[in-house]
Amino acid sequence: MTSRPRVAVAHDYLTQRGGAERVVLSLMRAFPDAPIYTTLYNPPGTYPEFADAKIVTSWLNNIPLFRKDHRPALPLLALAANSLRIDADVVIASSTGWAHGFPTSGRKLVYCHSPARYLYRTEEYLGQPARSSLKGQLLMAMRPALVRWDQHAARSADRYVCNSTVVQRRIAEVYGIESDVIAPPAGVKSTGRQEPVEQLQDWADGYYLVVSRLLPYKNVQRVIEAFHGTSEKLAIAEDVNIFGSVVDFVC
Repeated sequence: MTSRPRVAVAHDYLTQRGGAERVVLSLMRAFPDAPIYTTLYNPPGTYPEFADAKIVTSWLNNIPLFRKDHRPALPLLALAANSLRIDADVVIASSTGWAHGFPTSGRKLVYCHSPARYLYRTEEYLGQPARSSLKGQLLMAMRPALVRWDQHAARSADRYVCNSTVVQRRIAEVYGIESDVIAPPAGVKSTGRQEPVEQLQDWADGYYLVVSRLLPYKNVQRVIEAFHGTSEKLAIAEDVNIFGSVVDFVC
């Protein structure tokens, strides 16, 4: 009788709530016995369902600052990823830049949300020319070494899949790898729990909603500009699950 393969799930960092983390939740439901390997885990910052999983973190997780914001950890993330060896027959890596590089004893399937934007689409990620800020200058100084690590990590995968044809083209351009498109799971259910949002009580006649982290490459500012001068209402929230974080209204 052939035993079932040992499956593990990998993810860059479980410190926020977003589409990539929803994919990991779906993988957790599909493989309930699979441990989840990640560089950083911050329970208050991500989905509460992860409390039911076995989470294995890197040594970087011992630094509280990085659990709250992974970006300052950039110079150390490659080292942390290299140290997170996974002993499993199959690893499913949900990745935008780190989990695809976790060493593994078995085969590795990468679900790529996008090749690392800060490496390959730097000005779009920063929202300005890279050399115009100290952050951008530091990133450009680290970029050659990080690109070498990232390219090596991509070649360690046995197969790549991705979430869209746009990302499929980026993977081919950046890594020279052919990938298959598998659409991510739906993130919002109309039959789910519903609660009124106090800030929007006066907008009962309807409004437009943007749910997005407020990062330059998300282009939320362009949405705001499109609504200026109109009579339409726009609500912006950083997380659909915590509407208390509605951060802006535009009439």
